This record gives sequence, structure tokens and C-alpha cells, in this order.
Amino acid sequence: MKVEKKFSGIDQNDIADLLYDHFPGLMAGFYEMQSAFLSARYKVHKSLETSNIIICFIREVHLSIIRQREKNLDHDISLDNFIENLNKITIPTQKIVSVVSKTGIPKETVRRKIKQLMNTGFLLSENKKEYYWKLTTQKRSDFFIKVIKNDINMMAKFAFNISKYLNLNLNEKIIRDEIESEFSFYFYHYLTCQLSWFKMWQDRIKDIDLILITLQALIPTLQFIEKKKDLKQVGIDNLYSILGHANARYEGSNTAISASSISEVTGIPRATCIRKLIKLEKLGMLVRESKTKRYYVNQNSEGRTKYIMTKENVQITVLIFSEFLSIMLNALMRNKKREQFSSTG
Repeated sequence: MKVEKKFSGIDQNDIADLLYDHFPGLMAGFYEMQSAFLSARYKVHKSLETSNIIICFIREVHLSIIRQREKNLDHDISLDNFIENLNKITIPTQKIVSVVSKTGIPKETVRRKIKQLMNTGFLLSENKKEYYWKLTTQKRSDFFIKVIKNDINMMAKFAFNISKYLNLNLNEKIIRDEIESEFSFYFYHYLTCQLSWFKMWQDRIKDIDLILITLQALIPTLQFIEKKKDLKQVGIDNLYSILGHANARYEGSNTAISASSISEVTGIPRATCIRKLIKLEKLGMLVRESKTKRYYVNQNSEGRTKYIMTKENVQITVLIFSEFLSIMLNALMRNKKREQFSSTG
């Protein structure tokens, strides 16, 4: 009788170390994933604070769906079955105070935005004290699934890049299929990470839209560093040195972005982008080129990465998402081992 070998697992710390040691390449992929996630939601709600509030409600829906397995271990929690699950479960409700606690958004702001979300039909309430999220039209259901599939594609791409460094012999399709088949499980954890990440920035910078705009300058900067042959395997400590010297080995013009390009990617109106870019320049995070009027990551000022890339903020970010990646990759490898055992059984 063949005995299945126990899979020892992938430690969260191993993933965190990878992200630190290969920072430009791997974290550029992470920030791409975040940019796509945030942009998709900004385009719907015109505010990342509003999007964050919605995430609170959707996360609890996923948890309720997962708990159906307390009664039936084989309950289908896939993406294909999500709408049916949504229509069958008792939709969880939340009070304003709960949303404030999870997001860090001021109470009056939450109250105002929930009222707006009710007016647009994204949130519902039976007693105006407790609120819940539900897809109320077929059009919204179809659009929701479309957005989620894009999320899954970006998650699979990022996880695949991590898996290559760990020699896990996976591909994007395997990862994508796994997320879709256990959709509510993975998205419960994924949205939990997003809430923690949002709250970190809410506490530090208040205006979360600034983070989305800064990402548009940070991503090409990291990608440019990664492409340089003499800068391969740049760790986070080396990265600060490279970004921090006036004679850094890249030109701002190679990575500079415009208000128009940011607006196109994120959905933030161009006029708003201009106003927030000026604010980011005053904060010392970005520099404006005199000729092209485009912006790039500040290489010279000590405050260039005062918010988004201080070691503390990066470490918290890595800690939050490396835990999620370890959950996903461990599940994938357990499934792979079981399939191999069954096929040779």
C-alpha cells in the first residue's frame, strides 16, 4: 500500500524573504496587482474610501458562504456558484460602528458614504441601522464577475512569479483554476488583506487616492531597476541606496508619468490627478520634470518615500500579503501532491 508523503508546507517567512531579496521584480508585480484592484473599484465608486466600505460588506458575505461547509463539507464555494450562494444565504449585516472599526475611516464619513451607497443601490437596509450588500440586478452581477475575473488573473500572475522562485512547478492556469474553484475561501482572505492594507494607509496618509497615484510612478521605477543587468537581485536595503543617491543609475524620464496617463489607468479625473500630483510633489514623494511636466519618484529628497516605501510600511505590506500567499500556495501544493498520489496509486 502506497503511503502519501506529507507536504511540509511553505512558510510565510520564506515568501517574505523572497519579496525583500528580489524587491524590484516581485514587488513591481505586487504593486501592479494592487493598482489593478484599486483602479477597478475607483472606476465604479469614484472613491477608494467608498470602495473600502463595500469591501467590508463583501468580505462578510464570503465568510457566510464558507460557513456553509459547517453543514456540508462538499458545499460549492466556487466563482461559478457565487451568485447562487449569494441568493441562498442569509446576508450578513453590519452597523456603521463596525465599518469604522475595520476601515479606520471617520464615523461621519462612513455614515455619509453609506447613505450614498444606499441611494445608488449598492447597499440595502431594513431598519437604517444595519446594512448589507447584495447584487440587485443582472447587469451588476455580470459586471461584478468580470471585475473579479480580472482580480483573479492578477492574483494568479503575482502568485506564479512567487512560485517560480520557490521552484513549485505551477503555472498561472493552475493557480487561476484553484482560486475560482475555492473562490469564497480565497477572496475572504484576500479581502481581509486588502482591509488591513487600506487601514494602514488610512492611519498614515488619510487620502488613499494618493497611494493609487503614487503606484503609477513606483511601478515603472521598479520595473526599470529590474531590467538593469547590473542591478539584478536588488534587495530592499540596496534599493533604498539606489533610489536615494542623486547619481542613481536611471533617469527620471525613463519612468516619468503624466496626469493623463494616470487618469487613463486609474479612472481618476485628470483635473483631480493634477491636483493630487501637486500635493505629492509638495510632500516630497514625486518630482516634476521642468520640460515635460511629467512626474517620477523623487531620488534626492530624504522624504521621497516618506509614506509608501519606508521600511516599516513595506514590512507591514509584505507581512500582510505573504500570509495570504502562503495560504494559497500551500493549498495548491497539497492539491498537487494528492493528484500525483492518486494518479500513481
